[in-house]
Amino acid sequence: LISAQQGGLGTDMWQGASRADIDRYLSRLPVPARSPVMNDLARRLLLTGAQPPEGASGGVSLLAIRLNRLIAAGQTQAALDLGATVGNERGPAVAAGIARAALAQGDDRLACDALKDIPPGNDPAHDAMAAFSVKLSAYCQIAAGNTEIASLTLDLAREEGMDDALFYSLASEAAAGITLRAPEPNKLTIVDTAFYRLADRELPENAVEIVEPALLQSMLADPSVSDEMKVAAAERAAAYGLLDGRDLAAFYRKPSFTPEQMAGLLTSDIPESSSLRRAMIFQSISMAAAADERIHLFKLAFATAESAGLYYPTVEALYPELDRMVPSDALRPLAPAAARAFIAIGERSRAQDWLSLISSGGQMLGRDTRELTGLMRVSGGSPQSFDSEKTSAEIVSDLKSGVKATQLYAASEAMMLEALGFQLTPAVWDALLDARGALTGDVPPEALLNRLQAAGQKNAVGETVLLSLDAIGQKGPGTVHPRASAQAVASLKAVNLESEARRLALEALMARSNAGRG
Repeated sequence: LISAQQGGLGTDMWQGASRADIDRYLSRLPVPARSPVMNDLARRLLLTGAQPPEGASGGVSLLAIRLNRLIAAGQTQAALDLGATVGNERGPAVAAGIARAALAQGDDRLACDALKDIPPGNDPAHDAMAAFSVKLSAYCQIAAGNTEIASLTLDLAREEGMDDALFYSLASEAAAGITLRAPEPNKLTIVDTAFYRLADRELPENAVEIVEPALLQSMLADPSVSDEMKVAAAERAAAYGLLDGRDLAAFYRKPSFTPEQMAGLLTSDIPESSSLRRAMIFQSISMAAAADERIHLFKLAFATAESAGLYYPTVEALYPELDRMVPSDALRPLAPAAARAFIAIGERSRAQDWLSLISSGGQMLGRDTRELTGLMRVSGGSPQSFDSEKTSAEIVSDLKSGVKATQLYAASEAMMLEALGFQLTPAVWDALLDARGALTGDVPPEALLNRLQAAGQKNAVGETVLLSLDAIGQKGPGTVHPRASAQAVASLKAVNLESEARRLALEALMARSNAGRG
């Protein structure tokens, strides 16, 4: 669906790859991720039209796998657009994917039209496709007013041993007004939510936390959903890259707070880690006039966002306010946090303005300056024009500090720089060997990292992106071992995805940096 000019990875992106391997890794693609660059790469991978890899498939079409992963990522409109490219000849797996995406979008006509390509099956108790066929059939029958036929469908499903108390409860209420007892769900699928809508039953209070990502957009557009719930849904959507910072800002403005609540922000009874508290902080920033109050609120907004995994969309949401702040002596305490924020969104010149403020007037904030300079170098510095001796000496000093957080940052910096083509002195690697006990994070299988390295070396673009996503995982580069992030960075750079490699390296290093967090 996207060309190379639109960010596509090329029609030959699977060249040299094995179909069985691609099927296996693509079917478990970790989406959505808590990483802007990983979500972007996953979307582009799934939407690039390419010649399929060679070899026999595992029995499921590549298109069906792509549809399912787009839906898992919350990209239901993109899934429908992709499904529309196949015309009328589609297998059951593709038809089921189109139906799920259509239900998430509230398009009953398209969802029910897909039924003709989904065989009913005869074992809904053990066959997931047969169970889906039963549920979709019941849904379409009730939606069309054929409640008697729907009741027969439910009876048949019970006789065949299909066990889903929530489904029977919602379907019975929608078909006959009969409310059956069912336990509170711990997750809500697209089909579950469609039946809630059909039965005209309110979603559970914790729906935002337990719905599939594919349903977040519809919750945001639903007038029956409260502003409080929409703020929580908007945050979750923004964390997954389904909503940008400007839209998150719009939802932060929706809740109304009393003057007493706003005045007592720091002593409010609204939980400190809640989405409502973050909305209150956001609204307070635009009303604050005094420099010291704005400094405090900006730092509070960034700190609470970072702990909630919302740092990047929050920086985007606050950009208009932050952009109006001109570096000055009165704002010096904000300088590290402001520099960090501008680095995060790629505005290096603005970041440098705030960095200069940190050290002006003879007041040095050593650790902040040290780490922010490192972040600037990773985000856009040139391997050909940097002081290798000075940078290497700083890294060695950090590695020998004995402070684990400092050692972890320095080790990550060294690995990211090397992956990006910066040459460091041998002393760095000697010091890193001694400090290796300070390195933390999930370690992917060695075989996966070796395959990722080989994919980059043979210029296998699609395979490199796919294996990078698998190595980093859903939690993002801040939770994996620096070696895994570094290998992904090096391999992405090797296949000429330099910008993406830089962004990944920056995300990985920012997760290990405390600069601007104080």
